[in-house]
Amino acid sequence: MRVSDEILDKLGIYFVYHQVHERYGITFESFVDRWVRGILEV
Repeated sequence: MRVSDEILDKLGIYFVYHQVHERYGITFESFVDRWVRGILEV
């Protein structure tokens, strides 16, 4: 499934603002994959 650039921008802002990598040790790609599969809600 292709994610739009607008959604990627918003997820990127959330990822950085909430320091997801530092807190949970996951990459942005993994974060987006989990969001696409419905494993997490933002």
